[in-house]
Amino acid sequence: MKKIIPFLILALIFCMIPPGGSSANTAAIQLGSDVLFEQFHSLIEGKKVGLLTNQTGVNSQGTSTIDQLRRDRSVTLAALIAPEYGLDGKTPASQEVTPSIHPVYGIPVYDWNAAKKEPSDVFEHVDVLLVDLQDTGARTNPYITNLYDCLSAAAKQGKPVIVLDRPNPLGGQLVDGPVLEAPLRSSIGPDTLPLAHGMTIGELALFFNRNIGADLTVVPMQGYTRAMLYQETGLAWTPNAPQLGTLPAVFDSLATGIADGTSLLVADDFSWIGGEGIDANRFADALNASLLPGVVFLPDTRNGAGGVKLQIMNVHLYNPVKTGMYILAYARQLGHFPVPQSTDTEISLLDRTMGAAKISEALAQEKSPQDLEALYADQLAAFKELRKPYLIYGDEPYLPLLPIKSKAAAVPQAGAKGEANPVQPSDKPVQTGTKPAQPGTAPATPGAKPAQSGATPAPTAVKPAQPAAKPPAGKPAVKPPVAKPATDKVAYLTFDDGPSAVTPHVLDTLKKFGIKATFFIVGRNVPGHEAILKRTVAEGHAIGGHTYSHDYSIVYKTKEAFFADLEKGNQLIEKASGIKPTLFRYPGGSTNTVSHKYQDAKQYSLANPVMNAIKAEAANRHYIFIDWNVTNGDARSNKYTAASAIANIKQQVKNQKEIVILMHDSSTKSPTAQALPEIITFLKSKGYRFDVIRPDHPTVSTVK
Repeated sequence: MKKIIPFLILALIFCMIPPGGSSANTAAIQLGSDVLFEQFHSLIEGKKVGLLTNQTGVNSQGTSTIDQLRRDRSVTLAALIAPEYGLDGKTPASQEVTPSIHPVYGIPVYDWNAAKKEPSDVFEHVDVLLVDLQDTGARTNPYITNLYDCLSAAAKQGKPVIVLDRPNPLGGQLVDGPVLEAPLRSSIGPDTLPLAHGMTIGELALFFNRNIGADLTVVPMQGYTRAMLYQETGLAWTPNAPQLGTLPAVFDSLATGIADGTSLLVADDFSWIGGEGIDANRFADALNASLLPGVVFLPDTRNGAGGVKLQIMNVHLYNPVKTGMYILAYARQLGHFPVPQSTDTEISLLDRTMGAAKISEALAQEKSPQDLEALYADQLAAFKELRKPYLIYGDEPYLPLLPIKSKAAAVPQAGAKGEANPVQPSDKPVQTGTKPAQPGTAPATPGAKPAQSGATPAPTAVKPAQPAAKPPAGKPAVKPPVAKPATDKVAYLTFDDGPSAVTPHVLDTLKKFGIKATFFIVGRNVPGHEAILKRTVAEGHAIGGHTYSHDYSIVYKTKEAFFADLEKGNQLIEKASGIKPTLFRYPGGSTNTVSHKYQDAKQYSLANPVMNAIKAEAANRHYIFIDWNVTNGDARSNKYTAASAIANIKQQVKNQKEIVILMHDSSTKSPTAQALPEIITFLKSKGYRFDVIRPDHPTVSTVK
């Protein structure tokens, strides 16, 4: 009997594993692939599945969708389809790839390069085609052309398509740039989209399908909101192209990569752009004088080419498309580079990128950036209305109840790439789950009305997969901008030295009160607490650096030692959260005297202390330090109590307009977490509102 027990335990463990493998999820959201295997597995059960994917097709835990399907005994993975750059993302885009048999899985692998015709024979092997690809948020990304072609081919073959949704790295609110004109459709522009479309790949599928009529199902994400940037999802970034290895590169590629086809040069992961004949200082001055949000420009001449280095200061404010238009306009005015023009026989790469020939024509005339923006303002406004019915996500975290289905009544002949006329919506807006379109917005088609819960759709309507969920009573489905409260008193709650086991208790309290705070992270505490850090970011809190070691003897020895330690910590923060901090807090504060004890006596003195050198270098690196003017006293001892922490706050808070409160969430600071509810209640009674610290509000760095 004793010999049998281990086998019984093993059998029990296997019985507990779902068909797609373990689905434990520590990310802030669940991807479409997570939701498919956990909620809607019946969509693929018993079917032969073809999968359009590459190295980005992984779930929130990093497990590839290929592996999930291979492990699933109820599903047959019958074919793989690779987009540009191949299954591993490393195949040169120009390399010809012929259909082959996978050396390990023994199944067909097809190359579905966006610039070529889709393979029709893939549908001979499958019952359903699954799509799991990470988009960049740009119209020029070839993967969305793969998606368009996939839907077109599936509609012709009568095969269903399931799209597993993923975040738009740029978020769902950045919608800007020239809108593609139908004659300029190509492999880098399959439909009438602006340069930044602000849609997830699932929403794009619904948008494309308005005129294609494929049997389409979108498996939405759980917990995603329209305002989320990729850095806030808690997901690790998997580069979807060799040149887009980091999230800043994804953003900057829309600012500088749109110069494709001109003589301008781009380097440093799209963060540098320049050209011959351009004065770097005048270039930087013109751009900085434009006060473009969230970014500054540093003059940088390379090999005779005058250029600028882009420094993202606030990713939430940064608009790379707008930035790119200003870069192009000023570069043309300063360097007079030749602007390529399309001919009757060939469309220039610049025109294909812009999607409209009028941009290159205006550049040739050295028009201002404002003139460029005016050229597409009307079409952009029309697109924003056109896309509304196909949006899935709103301001509140999305909760999938059912998959989202879409199938038009007929397939218009003009729906394929190269159609002569702009695509128009053909029927009622798609009902997209728990966050319906904003009430009162104009429908995309004259006479069409947004679908309401319980309403009977017209015969030609796209049928919703689930009834429209009513928004909470008294609240619109999509919230309008909320005005700040009348009070001019603001409290910034800050927590140093985490993450630790105490941090989740702090986060729970903040969530209960609906309050956001700022956490200054010690890098050595990140390993083993990555999930806590991801949760912190996902729940809308701000994070900053607090060095790696927090060891005065290390960080305050020299200027170089300080930044080596700070950067080491920031790298761990970025690796875990996707966010590279620009905020930081000095161990001991910016006016500390303890640094005098540890500074290198050969380089520094009381008259010329190490802190002066560190502060000057921090300014050069565009770091913003944050001090405090109120503390709960938990830094003085580990023997403090919740009552003493509350008393300290009450004693120091008078009627200041702006307070930054220093607290700690390291492993020995449980009383801080216990005191937090009463501290918040007290501050509210004093008329304070709460906010996170942002780099664009640096006055809080001088409150001490």
